[in-house]
Amino acid sequence: MSEFTNTRSTLMPFPEAKMDQSKEWCDKHQCQMVKIAKTGAVICPQCNKEERLEFEEQKAQESFKRNEEMKRLYYLEDFSLMDNELKNATFDNFKVDTAERQADLDFIKKEAREYIKGAKNNIILIGDCGVGKSHLAYSAIKAISDYNKKLATVINVVDLVAKVKEDFSLESYYTNLLSGKDKNDKIEYLVLDDLGTEKTSEWSSNLIYSILNKRTNTIITTNLTPPEIQRRYGKRIFSRIFKGVGKEHVYQFKNQTDERMNLWK
Repeated sequence: MSEFTNTRSTLMPFPEAKMDQSKEWCDKHQCQMVKIAKTGAVICPQCNKEERLEFEEQKAQESFKRNEEMKRLYYLEDFSLMDNELKNATFDNFKVDTAERQADLDFIKKEAREYIKGAKNNIILIGDCGVGKSHLAYSAIKAISDYNKKLATVINVVDLVAKVKEDFSLESYYTNLLSGKDKNDKIEYLVLDDLGTEKTSEWSSNLIYSILNKRTNTIITTNLTPPEIQRRYGKRIFSRIFKGVGKEHVYQFKNQTDERMNLWK
């Protein structure tokens, strides 16, 4: 009788359900089955327990995946320091109306595929303002993150410097997170947008160095050429910006037209 009574603890979620012993036998667990008085269902208490545990595990996994997806989208959208117009940027809505813009799109798509395959290098995108560097850089990390579900974000350098200057306690937070040191929220793909447009100082240069020192897979957009970058930031930061970078990873945008200026023609 005590064996029958103990089966109540395995009947989830209704351990107090009225039940009777059944003549049926569970071959899997080598135990007598029981009959639930209210429903007439004949079940094995152990099978029932296993099914419930499996169900709870599945719900826990689904909850974890939802939370991870919410976190991924948070870093792509809300956490990112970027112009609002970029939030809807994708490869599909990049305006391709010239051969030059098609070449720009093709290059970034190619590099995004290499990142997905596991490439470990930075990418330098050079061009004047308004030619599509930021649009394509953000589209790239968004497409990569959508594919492999890893964390990615875009940080405008001017906005970052201004934000940290407002509250210097944020400096360690941003450098720890963006450098990839945070084990819980590891930023795998980073866009450093508009490098060179910030007011350069020893402090701002050290901020950039702290972010780039330990990481790769950073897409850097700038209007500076490599020699200009070296002159402005020095060899130490230059080497971090060009970490893993070959000539094939430095791209001068073919398009030279600022799309925003076309609105006024």
